Amino acid sequence: MDRHTRTDQPDHTPPATDLRPDVRSARPAGRWEFTDANELPVLRRSVTEAAARSAALNNDGKNDAAVHHNLALVTTELATNALKYGVQPGVVRLHRLAAGWLVDVADGRADQAPRPQAPVPGRPGGNGLLIVSMLSVRWGWYVDSNSTPRKHVWAELADS
Repeated sequence: MDRHTRTDQPDHTPPATDLRPDVRSARPAGRWEFTDANELPVLRRSVTEAAARSAALNNDGKNDAAVHHNLALVTTELATNALKYGVQPGVVRLHRLAAGWLVDVADGRADQAPRPQAPVPGRPGGNGLLIVSMLSVRWGWYVDSNSTPRKHVWAELADS
């Protein structure tokens, strides 16, 4: 996948394309639905535990707590955006890649693109996509319109 799906500039929205993250060789590691911000702490813990369990089960030697922390942070940032700007329920899918992780967060608001905001000192919030951009190898979004259109925002994180 081209690097054009990543954004290092807070005011740049990656284009929606039919390009999706390649999950053909990925191993599913978890799936969670959420509808409320009160579920985010459990989602964060569940993602961290699933990543550790997947690494242990696959004996891939990549059971790094810092990577799992970043993965949980990216997941909850994307889930928070789905709650704030999307239509519920939201769905998180976690996949183990050969050299990292893929997190995909879907919501029912396919007509609204993710829009990174420029950081503003002292402003609470508004930095979620900037955090995603900083911690991921690449990220992007697409609309899945197989039945009911759903927006998917995804990020790939490396093991190191």
